[in-house]
Amino acid sequence: MLFATLPDLRASEEPLNVLFIISDDLTDTALSCYGNEVCETPNIDSIAARGTRFTHTYCQGTYCGPSRASFMSGYYPHAIKMLGYKSPRPMIGDRAMWAEHFKNNGYHTARVSKIFHMGVPGGIEAGTDGADDPRCWTQRFNSKGPEWKAPGIGWTLEGNPDGTVPVKGGNTFVVVEAEGDDLVHSDGRTAEKACQLIHELKDRPFFLGVGFVRPHVPFVAPKKYYDPFDYDKMVLPPKVDGDWDDIPAAGINYKTSKNMKMNLEKQRKAVGGYYASVSYMDAQVGKVLTALK
Repeated sequence: MLFATLPDLRASEEPLNVLFIISDDLTDTALSCYGNEVCETPNIDSIAARGTRFTHTYCQGTYCGPSRASFMSGYYPHAIKMLGYKSPRPMIGDRAMWAEHFKNNGYHTARVSKIFHMGVPGGIEAGTDGADDPRCWTQRFNSKGPEWKAPGIGWTLEGNPDGTVPVKGGNTFVVVEAEGDDLVHSDGRTAEKACQLIHELKDRPFFLGVGFVRPHVPFVAPKKYYDPFDYDKMVLPPKVDGDWDDIPAAGINYKTSKNMKMNLEKQRKAVGGYYASVSYMDAQVGKVLTALK
């Protein structure tokens, strides 16, 4: 899910600042501005209320790496054979990417956390750059966080039919109702740094890319964001019998509730964890929007 915010046009010809916000693995069906009546997202809703809400807009690639490379470079993934989790730079040479174009035209460009591909949770735990392109940015910052190692109450939901598998790392369906406040985690630190940069750069034209990693798994957020979501009352999305019968094996997500042996209890907990992660991310969006005002 992508958001881009510009200040109101003024009579002056001063260049407009650009705030680009992206969230990881966010579906529109989890947002109240798209009709979700369980998960409230007031800050993202506020952007939708004064902007354009798209209903038929799709990713350029089928997953994270190629999609991010595509909108940052301006090229279709298949056109530059960008089909993995790498930087598009080797495929496009010296051609300017999106943020780089602003930089080349006098803007201060800054990245906070995940804009190009970055492994989650591994890259967040390590605080590394992932597949970032340094030519795009005047400044860049990574937001390290504990991810699944955060203290709190947690469950591994996949491959754990008897409930004996402890919380573990990796690209895994894990829920952690974490102790502490927003700043314990990557997205809270991302919002804090973004707010700082907005104030520091207020007197010059800037392009600020702010990348939040939630609601990408693991579903880790401070416990207060879980409180509104009673796992037992979570409504599961509809499943259509035979829906995948005509889809090649390569086109089907390798993790499903069936092959991961997730019973209804674990599926409901996954939905609750996802909503809590969305709510946490939305709260961080609100902090950045407040700083922009």
